[in-house]
Amino acid sequence: MSKRERKKQVPDFCIAFGKHLRALRNEKDLSIEEVAFKAGIDAQNLRKYELGKQEMKISMMKRIADAFEISTSELLAFDK
Repeated sequence: MSKRERKKQVPDFCIAFGKHLRALRNEKDLSIEEVAFKAGIDAQNLRKYELGKQEMKISMMKRIADAFEISTSELLAFDK
């Protein structure tokens, strides 16, 4: 498998986390743009996270959790 092919593969965890992220956003009745602004990130990146197309760094999880006004442990509290 080439480096490019490995890069295209996204772990199931990212897909499950993205669904959880979207559910949290909808639960709080926030748009992608609102969460991205609060987290200080680009809305396109947030979209990629929600779709499970991009892995997220821990520092980014902290920023997103802060945008939702929850702890990082709450952000990660979901079933795969």
